[in-house]
Amino acid sequence: MKKNILIFALLIFSISHSQIQTVFYVDDVKVIDYVTVNFCVNDSARISQVSVLKEQTTYKNEVIIDRLVKYLKRVQYYPDSKLKNNCYDSTFKFVNKDYENAELKPSDYAKCKAFKTGDFTYSDFRHKGTKITRRKRKQREKNRVRKKEDWFKEKYRITWPSPCEYELEYLTVNHKSKDSLIGESIKVKIIALTNNGYVYKSKLLDFPEIISVIVFDDE
Repeated sequence: MKKNILIFALLIFSISHSQIQTVFYVDDVKVIDYVTVNFCVNDSARISQVSVLKEQTTYKNEVIIDRLVKYLKRVQYYPDSKLKNNCYDSTFKFVNKDYENAELKPSDYAKCKAFKTGDFTYSDFRHKGTKITRRKRKQREKNRVRKKEDWFKEKYRITWPSPCEYELEYLTVNHKSKDSLIGESIKVKIIALTNNGYVYKSKLLDFPEIISVIVFDDE
């Protein structure tokens, strides 16, 4: 536990007027666990209240969760921040530290062929119900949880520049907030294999890098 506290402490740097850090690498999770909180920003643009949402939290280390809460309460946004005087839900990822710099061995490259076509889903509970349909040149994503009129749908062109790296070019979206992404590409790198899927890192434009898990959809 002391080791985890040290890792967590080293990751907390200047947080004044900065983005909140959302990914932490620790040694007490199998792959990825989550902590979801509701935080409130006061009129001074400072986080003044933080509540852990237990039903949306899978990480069990209460000591580290407490440090997360204390970390958030130190966050100070710019005085003119639009976040002031409101509350928000936010989910933080606690990732096994072995994946921080993980890369597949060349001997595993052939195994990525299994992911080039098929039906998949995300292991992240926030995307529960999202169905990924991947064919040779196209990938479609559809969230089946929302009401039909609000269903999230996206279509991509998928290319594989290397055995375990692929790019997803936005072709169509059904939410206006993403219209500007048409033609842009998400670059994805498979960094580890799991029993029924893979761990990956992805990057889109100047957005923060994402680390997550995709698994085969057995439904």
